[in-house]
Amino acid sequence: MTGKVWLVGAGPGDPGLLTQSGKAVLDAADTVIHDRLVSGEIIRSIPVGVELIDAGKYPSRHPLPQEEINRIMLAEARKGKRVVRLKGGDPFLFGRGGEEVLFLAARGIPCEVIPGVSSALAVPAAAGIPVTHRGISAAAHIIAWHGKDGPPAAETLKSIAGAGGTLVILMGAAALRRDMGERLTEAGFDPETPAAVIEEGATPRQRVRLTTLRGLAEAPETVIRPGAGSLSPALVVVGEVCSLREIFLRAEAVTEAPLRGLRVVVTRPEPQNAELCRNIRALGGEAIPFPCIKTLPSRGISDGACLEAGRYRWLLFTGAAGVEIFFERYLRGGGDFRSLGGCRFAAPGPATAEALAKHGFIPDFVPAVYNGRGLGEGLAEKIAPHEKALIICPEENSPGLFEALGERGVCFDKLAVYRTVPCEGGPAARKAIEDGDFDCVFFTSPSSAAAFVEAFPAMKLPGITALCIGETTAIRARELGMSVHTAGEATTRGMCRLAGELFPRP
Repeated sequence: MTGKVWLVGAGPGDPGLLTQSGKAVLDAADTVIHDRLVSGEIIRSIPVGVELIDAGKYPSRHPLPQEEINRIMLAEARKGKRVVRLKGGDPFLFGRGGEEVLFLAARGIPCEVIPGVSSALAVPAAAGIPVTHRGISAAAHIIAWHGKDGPPAAETLKSIAGAGGTLVILMGAAALRRDMGERLTEAGFDPETPAAVIEEGATPRQRVRLTTLRGLAEAPETVIRPGAGSLSPALVVVGEVCSLREIFLRAEAVTEAPLRGLRVVVTRPEPQNAELCRNIRALGGEAIPFPCIKTLPSRGISDGACLEAGRYRWLLFTGAAGVEIFFERYLRGGGDFRSLGGCRFAAPGPATAEALAKHGFIPDFVPAVYNGRGLGEGLAEKIAPHEKALIICPEENSPGLFEALGERGVCFDKLAVYRTVPCEGGPAARKAIEDGDFDCVFFTSPSSAAAFVEAFPAMKLPGITALCIGETTAIRARELGMSVHTAGEATTRGMCRLAGELFPRP
């Protein structure tokens, strides 16, 4: 049975600009062949198990020639697979998408195109530059400076200069250092025409430099980063609309982005990992999801054991995962929340307290120091001698908690409701971590720190900046040899705040 190929535009870089149709096709794919300019966050969001093939085209260096890409698409489709050819921006704008459709059609392979948000329009917009504006520019010309036949001909540039409007230049980073400014001026553009160079547009690492054509011609090194001519996607806008950028940015309700450009590895288990990644992105950072552990119900737990909780005066939850698994088993066994009306609740920190609140229970005690010993010592002062506590915890020990309660003569039982086991994130995230393409790692438990080290045995741990949710996790990360920083507030919000303080963005 013949499969099918989808040509999908991934947009300019922001994973939020991937269309819903494109996301649905990626989630159902068997094989994905992607270009270099596709956002790493989009690649990492592709489900584990999908075969990823990096076409990896760089200027003047094509690890996979177009003929080889065509061959792979054809071979995979003939195996009956669902194949996605994933391209940056839109597949039909200087993306050779048309050539690929013709190749597949000539061989009887079904092919569907899912348009993408073009970088030619989205990147200037993300930089505060409208490519058209009434009274300033009524037309936009889009050209590629680096193409199969070389840069645009002088006649082409002269006709654009004579037509007026905005000029958007793609694939021109290398030419900025050579002759782009001079050639445009020679073609008839006014040397004082405003221009903007936008590198890594519509991503957390976006960089915008305003200049003029004269500036491009005389001092191109001042508007583009070293090495960007061969590595960074750069887009050039030429026209009076560039002068609107500063006005638009002043008028825009700019959202604070304290993590702008920061690349954070997030190791907590799902689904909490996905939620934390969304929060990091909302703060301007780039999240690299690599859940190192997953939580599973304890092998020995029974629904009946959870139903016994109502006999205790105090219920102590040592983590949010325990809250979810306990109440799932409690309700599944026919439990009635009214039987817990005489219980008092305790949590080690805000995250567990929030998990309890979602089920309608407000903790009676949350310690000022968010760790097991702090919970035990504080709770021992509140529990009367005749009262008994049930500690709802993982199979692994909660450091300091049992000791603190035992030292003070508190009577308690343990109910281990879950266990943690190692797991690994997807291959794209693994590659980013192995390449050192990150700034710091978030750890929310000692087990996640240990599992991270186990997953990357060759990693030089002293060079890893570990941001830990609390002191218990920090102790484990220090034992493993990492450079450790601990959040002042034992919440993911506190961790994000700490990251912003450690890595102030320009």
